[in-house]
Amino acid sequence: MAEYIDLPIETDPQDVLNDFITYIQSLVPGWTPGAGNLDAWLANAIALAAAETRDVASAVPKSIFRYFGATLVNYPPIDAVSAAVLTDWTAIDAAGYTIPAGTQVSIAKTGDETFAFQTTEDAVIAPGDTTVTGVQAIALIPGADSSGVGAPGGTVDLVDPLAFVTAITQQAATAGGADAEDDDTYLNRLASYLQTIAPRPILPNDFAVFAKAIPGVARVVVIDGYNTADDTFDNPRMVTIVGIDSSGAALDGTHKSEVQADAEARREVNFIVNMDDPTFNNIDVTVQVKALDGFDPVALQAAIEQAITDYLSPATWGSVDGDPTQWTNQPVVRYLEIAALVNAVPGVDYITTTGGNYDLEIAIHPAALGRVDLNLTGIAPLPVADVLSVTVT
Repeated sequence: MAEYIDLPIETDPQDVLNDFITYIQSLVPGWTPGAGNLDAWLANAIALAAAETRDVASAVPKSIFRYFGATLVNYPPIDAVSAAVLTDWTAIDAAGYTIPAGTQVSIAKTGDETFAFQTTEDAVIAPGDTTVTGVQAIALIPGADSSGVGAPGGTVDLVDPLAFVTAITQQAATAGGADAEDDDTYLNRLASYLQTIAPRPILPNDFAVFAKAIPGVARVVVIDGYNTADDTFDNPRMVTIVGIDSSGAALDGTHKSEVQADAEARREVNFIVNMDDPTFNNIDVTVQVKALDGFDPVALQAAIEQAITDYLSPATWGSVDGDPTQWTNQPVVRYLEIAALVNAVPGVDYITTTGGNYDLEIAIHPAALGRVDLNLTGIAPLPVADVLSVTVT
């Protein structure tokens, strides 16, 4: 059976003190701490502080793995459970009353030990009746200690001020409470569970995660259901993987073979994995801007060209939250985004206009320039800056 292995961190103050003494004796042969001397007091104080620090440090790995199990692999520890009890309530008359959800009561376990409970939902004593039965209450503090409290017909004390209640009894002893799973029990269970997890891609993005783990593969987009053989979509149990390297170039044959072989080894039975290259769309941009006073036109022209080139870089196109390793399939170059990009370059006052139209046009080379959004071609399209014509006045 798999078991969690604790980090060997010594936390006993006496053991820490012994290590301290051994270390000092290695530097000063024959030294021994004298009882009542300052050096002995210091040694004990340092050992106690170090032990407390080590005790905190020893708990950190367990906290990390509890978070890992509960959050990342969706295998949470067993939490404490509150005991429950059904209760019967009696009112002072038949006028009709409502016992609100969350009403608190207490049940004595011994002469001086009581447990607090609260009702779970509104309970109605209908007009004409003086009692309501089967009102559930659960312990405020979960755990096994909240079970076995009271007995059938036992008295339940009202904590909240409900003047119309004259008596509350329980139908049976409280039951169902359970303690939370301790760290060691949970981590041993988690260790066994992790052995059953096979690293298999299920969702399209899973294929991308495995592919990007291969050295030389920088970015990957996966087209679910696409068949490269006949250019059709919505094919069941099929994906097409498209990858590029860190420079934005298509993967070479060696890396594509590695990606496909790895995916084939991990895939489910009868699942088809295809490989394809991105379609690179060369983008032409022509723009004329007015420079702010004091900015060198030549340097500003170069800065605008660089900004456009970086924006249209296949190495970062479609990145998510600034992470260049993430690639969403973004098939449109937006005219207004190019305009905003140019205007944001330091030194640009504004994009000039001619005849009421902005002096900014874009196109997929070699098509005619225009003031429109560009629909990129290909199932995994990427833009590349091509002919850039920047004029600064």
